[in-house]
Amino acid sequence: MHLEYDIKYLRSKKKISKKIGIDNIEKTEKLFIQNPLNPKLNLKNIICRRDKNKQSIRVVGNDGYRILLTKRDEITYFQDIMSHDKYDRLTKDC
Repeated sequence: MHLEYDIKYLRSKKKISKKIGIDNIEKTEKLFIQNPLNPKLNLKNIICRRDKNKQSIRVVGNDGYRILLTKRDEITYFQDIMSHDKYDRLTKDC
């Protein structure tokens, strides 16, 4: 699996890592690369008109944050990392 990071994801990662720790985020990324279906990630499909392949995973060690991602061909794009409250608002209007 090939993984790419959106610039928005990298900015959010830097900002949020100060709150929850970079180790939790990096552990989540490694776990996703090893096994995207690992139950710890709590992978969810998001019903979205604009992006039919949008999904999210939970940040390991912190239930309050999720990573948005999308898959195209053989590439997975990490798009953003956000609090669960922001995630709920965003996916509601997707």
